[in-house]
Amino acid sequence: MARKNTALLFSLFFVSVILLFGCKKDDPDTKYLFGSLAFELPSYSFPGEVFDIEATGISKPGDDSVQYVFSGKYFTPDTIVGKKGTVKVPDSLGTYSLTLTASAEGYATSSINRTTTVIHKQYASMIRDITLPADSMTDPRDGHVYYYKRFGSLDWFVQNANWDGVGLTYKNTPALGYMMGRLYTWNEAVRGQETSEILSEEFSGIGNGPQGVCPPGWSLPTAEDWADLASTFSDAPRHFLDPWDGLGQEFSADATINKEKMWKYHPDNIKTNTTGWNALPAGYAILEGDTFSGF
Repeated sequence: MARKNTALLFSLFFVSVILLFGCKKDDPDTKYLFGSLAFELPSYSFPGEVFDIEATGISKPGDDSVQYVFSGKYFTPDTIVGKKGTVKVPDSLGTYSLTLTASAEGYATSSINRTTTVIHKQYASMIRDITLPADSMTDPRDGHVYYYKRFGSLDWFVQNANWDGVGLTYKNTPALGYMMGRLYTWNEAVRGQETSEILSEEFSGIGNGPQGVCPPGWSLPTAEDWADLASTFSDAPRHFLDPWDGLGQEFSADATINKEKMWKYHPDNIKTNTTGWNALPAGYAILEGDTFSGF
């Protein structure tokens, strides 16, 4: 009995030692870098695209005391020691991660991660599961190629305009302009023409809208243009303000990019795209492009 008690007491003592020395309280003298570490990397990019990167956000200690290291497998170079540098994204499609680490003697290390998804630059290869017609045109202003198709009384683009004379791209990412087109305010879209002019008889009727941001020979759709489009795929004529029940799925493409579905917020709408109109989610910007949503 005595030997058993001795062994039990020793075991309890041993456990107490582990508990006492195995748990260590955080060092109250630990110092952290002051500020919020950050750097910019476009969320989408093209194969082999080159970007300038720069660490920002740390205000204490000073730059002379902080070491910055960028690291990312498959980027060129894969490591940059310094506050700024230039990187080339991989040539292969996919999503890649770039990490920035900041450290200073006597301070806890801070790190942040950014990703970029490399996509095709050519629209015909970039987006899968859409229908591209045989007809296309080249915008003489910038060389962009747009596919178009006849619907009812008019030829319609089956992709969004990406003229960069005004407007902005989603999240200020140029590659997304090739995918989804640019975002324009009303005033930008009509190129500064007064609303009263746009609503006048001069711009009413089928195919008679203002050119706005469109290429020469093309125009922004009028209410009559939209009504003509809807009526073409309906059993009875539809007006611009009529319900378009059932037409959304016929105009929307269940498209993918790098095998990822583009429509992530409308799971209940079966996108058949039987018309070949190729509607895609393009998001929107609030105010001066400080806030983006919808994609």
